Amino acid sequence: MASGPDFDWDDANVQHLARHDVTPAEFRQAIHNDPILFDYQNVDGEDRWTGLGSTDGLRVLAVVFTIREGRIRAVTAFDASKERAREYWKKKGN
Repeated sequence: MASGPDFDWDDANVQHLARHDVTPAEFRQAIHNDPILFDYQNVDGEDRWTGLGSTDGLRVLAVVFTIREGRIRAVTAFDASKERAREYWKKKGN
């Protein structure tokens, strides 16, 4: 089994992803599949990154995450717009 970064999951972030029809597994895949990061903000003292990544099923997700105690914590994720998905695949060379 391939190793990778650890993730920080609890009911709050799992349920938030579910409201956008995204599973924790899909979020992990989007992070593992070399996402393109395009924004950084500091929100209430916490660093947050925003990017686009694809699942193993080629679903392009917009992902927002932070790092807490060395683990990736999902803030949110949702389907990328068609325009963003096209940009993603163009940058990925597909």
